[in-house]
Amino acid sequence: MNKFVPRTAMAMIGGRGGELFLLVALLLGGAGRAHPVLTGLICLLSIGHLFMEGQRFVWTGRSIFFKAACLLWGTWLVLLFAQIIPLSPSIWHHLPGRNSAIAIYEQAGWSGKWHALSLTPDKSWAAIFVSLPPFLMFLLSSRATREDLRAYLAIFLGVATLSAALGILQFGAGAGSPFYPYDTAHQGAGVGLFINRNHQATFLLLAIILSPALHILGSERRGRAAPAGRGSLIAFILAMIMSGGVLATTSRTGIMLLPFAVMVALGVAYIGGATGKKLFWGLGAVALMGLAMVPTPIVQHILERFSTVAEDDRGAYWANTRHAIGTYFPAGSGLGSFRTIYPTVEPLEQVGPLRVNNAHNDYLEFALEAGLPGLILLILVLALIAGATIHGLRPSNPPRRRALILACAGGLFILMGFSLVDYPLRMHSIAIVAAMLLGLITGAPITPANGRKDAGSIIRSSILAVLALLAAWQVVAIQWARAAILDQDGETAAAVAPWTAEGWSTLADAADRADKPVAAIGPAKAALTIAPLDPVAVRALGLGLLAQGDRARGNAMLETAASLGWREEVTQYWLVGRALEFCAFDAAIARMDALLRRDRATQALLSQLVAISADPQGRQAVISALAVKPGWRQAYFNALAREADVATSLAVISGLDRTPAPVGPNETALIRWRLGDRGDWQSVRHIWEASHGKGLVGDGGFSIASETVDKAGPPLAWRNTGLAGAHVVIADPDTSWKGQALMVTSDGFTQGAVLAQTLVLAPGRYHFSFLYQSRGQGGSRVAWRVICPGEEMPAPALALRWQNMREGWKKGEALMTVGSQCPFQQLQLELEGNDAISSAFFIDDVALARVASSAH
Repeated sequence: MNKFVPRTAMAMIGGRGGELFLLVALLLGGAGRAHPVLTGLICLLSIGHLFMEGQRFVWTGRSIFFKAACLLWGTWLVLLFAQIIPLSPSIWHHLPGRNSAIAIYEQAGWSGKWHALSLTPDKSWAAIFVSLPPFLMFLLSSRATREDLRAYLAIFLGVATLSAALGILQFGAGAGSPFYPYDTAHQGAGVGLFINRNHQATFLLLAIILSPALHILGSERRGRAAPAGRGSLIAFILAMIMSGGVLATTSRTGIMLLPFAVMVALGVAYIGGATGKKLFWGLGAVALMGLAMVPTPIVQHILERFSTVAEDDRGAYWANTRHAIGTYFPAGSGLGSFRTIYPTVEPLEQVGPLRVNNAHNDYLEFALEAGLPGLILLILVLALIAGATIHGLRPSNPPRRRALILACAGGLFILMGFSLVDYPLRMHSIAIVAAMLLGLITGAPITPANGRKDAGSIIRSSILAVLALLAAWQVVAIQWARAAILDQDGETAAAVAPWTAEGWSTLADAADRADKPVAAIGPAKAALTIAPLDPVAVRALGLGLLAQGDRARGNAMLETAASLGWREEVTQYWLVGRALEFCAFDAAIARMDALLRRDRATQALLSQLVAISADPQGRQAVISALAVKPGWRQAYFNALAREADVATSLAVISGLDRTPAPVGPNETALIRWRLGDRGDWQSVRHIWEASHGKGLVGDGGFSIASETVDKAGPPLAWRNTGLAGAHVVIADPDTSWKGQALMVTSDGFTQGAVLAQTLVLAPGRYHFSFLYQSRGQGGSRVAWRVICPGEEMPAPALALRWQNMREGWKKGEALMTVGSQCPFQQLQLELEGNDAISSAFFIDDVALARVASSAH
């Protein structure tokens, strides 16, 4: 806008509706796709208001940039419609990446069936309606009067302030606090009104950049010379709150972009005029205060997240998405198809409990789904933004106009940056703000309509009314079906939106799990007619065909399902059984691995793994899977303890010794425990040695045990006896002494065993040693005792000899004998009291060594 136009009565009515729409969309638009009711409400509000906007839409007199933006939005609609129009097999069979879809259709007997370019046309269709709220905001901001714009900015900054304050409260209260409006995987971070910390950070960075704009518009209304101290103070406070909210998100990208946002806000305030210079110094103070906060513990805690950048999974997501792009380019896989396509390229080693719903790079995801036409459209949008920004920043424009253009361009740049590592524009509230920024830099003043309705306007109103009703019906049906799908109610979803594949596949899955595979055939076919790569529908149809006796087609269908990824649970179980029929252990273990990586560690599955481990042919496949240290590795060793014999356990442990991931003593703890319960003490020793247990005493240096010593434990692991009046913990002696040690505190009254460990010593003589350091005034007398549980008389305490060491440490030593009738022993540390004087001491380097008979 080169200037602001006066406000007419019609504009005032529309303005109030626009403000209501913006308020609702910003408050509820961060909930994401898991809340279809909120998404539907925002879309319905936008449809109603688009109908009113269509009544007064003016094309003549608008800027070239506004017209270009409208044409690009029309091109977007054309792209979406082009993706959902059915194509003949002679066309869609030759599109790249359709091999699996063609195979599924041929196995279903549909070799001549037409299908759209999009592999998920139902989701591509839904994308049209979620595009409506941003388009409405673009239209509203492109023709906004000064009062409209001030109202829009006030609403945006008000919601952002609320979200920032809520985020700070969430961060302070910690994970599990009641201040989270939605379920989120980012518990403990300040997500505000969003489900994702990166989206909250994006929203607040945009607010920081736009905060001076509200002050600039206010000062223009009052006049350049009017005092603006109050406005500067408000903008300063807002910037402080937003900056604190960004830090509370702990978003690495958000924190990295925070200085850029502050710098742009400074530029906006400075260009905005003389009164804006006060704001310039205020925002400068925000930057200095931010630097002063860097040494604080809170900021240091946040900065620790930057040390985990190398562990971030985004790089893997990007690599897999690039691979998928190579498969489907240049046609693309269809808007909304990412969740269907990504599992087909996801490597087994990257499978986990959480599903990858987005590429965390909107450019890559868009290239996959929209193909070359989408990339061309994206380049044109970026060119439009660049051209409109350059035009708006011309020196001939008023300073406040240039300040607003700079704010809008800075905000869009923030969105472009965040889109490299996340998907901010998929959140309604952020997409609407982005559309508002685009409308501001492409808009131009227009002549208000005279309000007279001629024949043309009546026809236009009638057409718009029909389109609005049809769109509203589609929004209600799509979001109602989505809510039903989230509730696993496929019958309702298929009834209200029969064009939605997921509703039919949910219905087929329900019939399949109810042991009615034949009943699943109909809904499975209905789903595949829409989305040929729906993994649930492919599996349900395959099992249904098998139940009908059509083994050839049923097996072929289920084997094709294997190419759709590792995540469809029932398919993986079927493939496991199929592979085991033919003793294809590698294939079976791979599918079991996929199930276990998704936390499907059922006892039956683990028992199968143990049984395969007992077979020399299958054991190597198990060992290969364990060698990459999957998350279920400990669960497998625990299953070995329950179900395997010693020979199988030793064979697996020995096999892993030849890999880069040998077994550690902690992993065999339950095996030793079970063997000890059975009295097989010789096997306990064999398992300990095979799993690289060092020494005759387990963890004598207290380097393996957790901070709190457990009250129960396997042989060759320390146990806390729970002696009243005493406390044991693994701690750092806080000297130059190496590593950790056991810290014992006593009230001075208590006596008895405070620490114990079950040993498995062969008969003979042994040299015992340990290190001791007293702390404080008291000095508890300690004793060590080795007890043979089979002996009637308690063994005497070891006769210790003491030797002074450095830094107040002493070394205690003793000789001891283990008889032939003592297959296992209890090593105990005992307190002998200290005349009611409380005390504390450290114990370290507990060791036993066999003494050769010739030495005595």
